[in-house]
Amino acid sequence: MALIGWQVCREHQADLTGRQAEDGERWNGPGRLVAYLSEHPALAVLEMRAHLDKPYDEIVHDHVLMRVSLPDDVEEVAAMPQDPRAHGDAWLREGRSAVLRVPSIVVQEGRNLLLNVRHPRAAEARLLACTPFRFDRRLWGG
Repeated sequence: MALIGWQVCREHQADLTGRQAEDGERWNGPGRLVAYLSEHPALAVLEMRAHLDKPYDEIVHDHVLMRVSLPDDVEEVAAMPQDPRAHGDAWLREGRSAVLRVPSIVVQEGRNLLLNVRHPRAAEARLLACTPFRFDRRLWGG
């Protein structure tokens, strides 16, 4: 079975370049390119919602839901390390796998998938679908 990742993003950012995380995120330092995806579309929605700090009426409604086929070259992180960024940077630097499966902070039982865009097998990743997505107002409590 193919490994599928999901991401909610602005339409103009719908790619697998890893540039969305170029300034550094939880699992990568600045300048290290990583594409962040989730194992389930609902988790992808919650991960994006966790980063949207504007009221619902101020959200730009040009989001899409990306469905991505990923290489089956996966390293697993079972539990959150003390320093996720250092762990991710070491994984990137050493090129141990194309994909790193990591715990989600938003839903502890959920898993996110990090694509090392500079890994040789990253070229196997394919954008399968990119569909318009609109957040439900209830995610803002209204």
